[in-house]
Amino acid sequence: MQIPDIKKRLPIMSVLAHYGIKIDKNDHIKCPFHKDDKPSCKIYTDTNTYNCFGCRKTGDVIQFIQDKENCNKHAALKIATELANGGTTENNQNTEVMGISSGKASVKEAENFAELFNRQKDGLPRSHKAQEYLKNRGLEQLQEVGYNSGVNWKKLKQCITFPLKDKSGNIVSLYGRRITESNGYNAEFGKHYYTENRKGLYPGCPDANTETLIITEAIIDCASLQLVINNEQLAMKGISVLTAYGTNGLTAEHIEAIKQLKNLQEIIFFFDGDIAGKEGIIKSTEKLQHLKCKITAVPTPDGEDVNSMFITYGKEAILQLIEERQPANPESNQSSGNQINIPIEVQTQCIASQRLKTDLPNKIIHQTPTARYIIKGTLPKTFDRMLVSLDVQHLETAIKYRCRLDLYEEKQTRKEAREASEKLDLRSDLVESDLSELTDLLEEYRDNQLQQTTEENSNDKALSLPEQAKCKAFLKKQNLIEHLNDLIGQSGIVGEENNRLFLFIIGTSHKMPGTLHALIQGSSGSGKTHLLSKIAALMPPERVVKFTRVTENSFYNYDEYYFQGKLVCLEDIDGLKEEALFAWRELISNEQLSSSTSQKDENGNIRSAQRIVRGPMASICATTHGQIYEDNMSRMFIVAVDESSGQTQKIMNYQSKTASGTIEKKQEVEAKEFLQNCIRILKPLKVINPYADKIKLPPQAHKIRRLHELFLSFVKQVTLIHQYQRKRDDRGRIITEPEDLKTAVEIMFDSIFLKVDELDGSLRQFFEQLKAYVLAKENPQNYEFMQREIRHSLNLSKSATHRYLNNLLELEYLSVTGGYQNKGLRYKVSYWDNVVKLREQIKEYLNNQLDKL
Repeated sequence: MQIPDIKKRLPIMSVLAHYGIKIDKNDHIKCPFHKDDKPSCKIYTDTNTYNCFGCRKTGDVIQFIQDKENCNKHAALKIATELANGGTTENNQNTEVMGISSGKASVKEAENFAELFNRQKDGLPRSHKAQEYLKNRGLEQLQEVGYNSGVNWKKLKQCITFPLKDKSGNIVSLYGRRITESNGYNAEFGKHYYTENRKGLYPGCPDANTETLIITEAIIDCASLQLVINNEQLAMKGISVLTAYGTNGLTAEHIEAIKQLKNLQEIIFFFDGDIAGKEGIIKSTEKLQHLKCKITAVPTPDGEDVNSMFITYGKEAILQLIEERQPANPESNQSSGNQINIPIEVQTQCIASQRLKTDLPNKIIHQTPTARYIIKGTLPKTFDRMLVSLDVQHLETAIKYRCRLDLYEEKQTRKEAREASEKLDLRSDLVESDLSELTDLLEEYRDNQLQQTTEENSNDKALSLPEQAKCKAFLKKQNLIEHLNDLIGQSGIVGEENNRLFLFIIGTSHKMPGTLHALIQGSSGSGKTHLLSKIAALMPPERVVKFTRVTENSFYNYDEYYFQGKLVCLEDIDGLKEEALFAWRELISNEQLSSSTSQKDENGNIRSAQRIVRGPMASICATTHGQIYEDNMSRMFIVAVDESSGQTQKIMNYQSKTASGTIEKKQEVEAKEFLQNCIRILKPLKVINPYADKIKLPPQAHKIRRLHELFLSFVKQVTLIHQYQRKRDDRGRIITEPEDLKTAVEIMFDSIFLKVDELDGSLRQFFEQLKAYVLAKENPQNYEFMQREIRHSLNLSKSATHRYLNNLLELEYLSVTGGYQNKGLRYKVSYWDNVVKLREQIKEYLNNQLDKL
């Protein structure tokens, strides 16, 4: 074929289509021969030539191929001849979507797409670069994917291929995604190819029983979403996926397939996080708004898509974003200009910060066309005055007028404006107007600063999207309580398996409407304060308040909302005086302190005033004398520290491993921070317990009214821990399940038993050790012992042994058989209770009720 014939038969548009280069409405392209940000190459279709105004390259179709392939003229002629003989790729209006170029397959190849795709599927394992591409895309587990090296589908060589199917499941078309770039290849174009007269859907028509349909923007995104759904077995819940062919690619075939879904309840659009994606959701929603189903959209982060999120953050991020979907209302989206709604207080703060220069908090600058106003020092935090140190500076001469005034005083402000204008040769009315505007701006700035400070004190630290996704995936795990307990152990709390889990759940209640409280009992040196500190360290630090000492009236002097939503830790309650104990008790019971105090009014006169400190707050405290605080004990759960030799051995082994470097502190820190993040994403939701009247506590328990209330509150908190697994009613309340009650009974059984047992936790542990020691002797019923013998045998301090024996004497569990007060008394066990049998009876009593749920 002669060169003139080739030029005549081969339009330059076909050459552009072959290289995947898109022409704009002005017949310009981004020049492939140099870095071109904006289209600078003009295409002349009438003369079949091109001319770049940037790099000055120009010529006909042969020259274009020669420049593009960086080859000689002979090689360019061969390529042009092949294209002119039917191998060209022309733009097809039916298959072009959002700049997606179509690729023709030959008639013979198009006769059986299924056979063609199977050959490409078989060829995938033989291509290392294709497998590497799928791995980098996180799609290595995808089943229905092929690779075309160029043998079967020459014009779409080096493409990953996907099948498009009709409603019968037959492959009726193919999609190709190019995975390599040729010389000078422009990455923005030529990535996406369809066979001629594209038809069919990917991954196929949705299942007829589909209740929720997720529509993505691209096939790669849909393939990623398929893997997430298959892994999570969400398809069993009536969830299907479908891809649109671009932001404006919801075709009649899509709509017809969606209409056939009789059980469809919701359509979810999961498009890219860019302007085109948001506009595409609006257009697609308009096409489907006639359907009687809910239409929502996933808030994809800017610059991200499904596949990029899947690669970077994993399936947890995808599932989380789907959970956070929002109504896709075209009217509301259009009215907001496809932008995220910004709260009015944030808008106000932005406006104030734009008109005030607040980079230095002690030097606020406000500049107007009249003058520059400089506020030195901090603003008053009281709302009844705006006393400031002000510099008024001339814009040209930089001469300053300095004064100190209260901007709320109208006369004083007018006077200072007049004097400043006289010194700086300015108009008095303009300076006065500026000062009025400055006052308004300073008010806004102060209000926002105070609000921000309050939010920083009460709100949880913001988590990144992958952190949230990881935490939510963890909170959705089966046997969540066991996983939590393992993590608590990894954070450095040795042993105390039940106690540490019990205290952890109590601690998480700090942000919930119904807070919980715990009292840790133990002898001196038993590790009760250490356990408290470790549990407190698992809570978000912005929510924890720890006290070693509390003065009598200090609780009354805090800011009104200081304790709200906090976990208050008292390391040793034994040192609190009665007034401080009373205030702490009132914060627990009434969730607020109200005191009458004296304050100065605006005139400086002393007046009576009411001061309020509000809760609710959760609390954990420690003591060695739990039985003394009977009124306190009835308001909280009692936890007895494990003082057994087995627990001592666990602690010693841990200390040895830590000293030898066997235990990695980094892992402990990671476990602690992860638990903190899990607590941060728990929401203070309402809980309804349909089984509340099905469980009765042991009637012999002390103060059973309060214990029953505590038990129900603990069940609520267990339910809230499982909030990402539990169902909700039509009012958004979480519904308690029988497993929550079983978990609550199992965890707090020791606390329930302590309410039944008249011995407190530490005393019960001592008495059981004492009985075991005496039972090992001959004739234990009459065996007599002295305090020194027990102290040495049980390895206890003198003060602890003395206290325990006196308590048991008072309760008539022991009796004195002889001896003298100064030389030592002789004791024997006078009451042999069977605590094991009692525990079994109570456990059986509770389990029988649980089995009936």
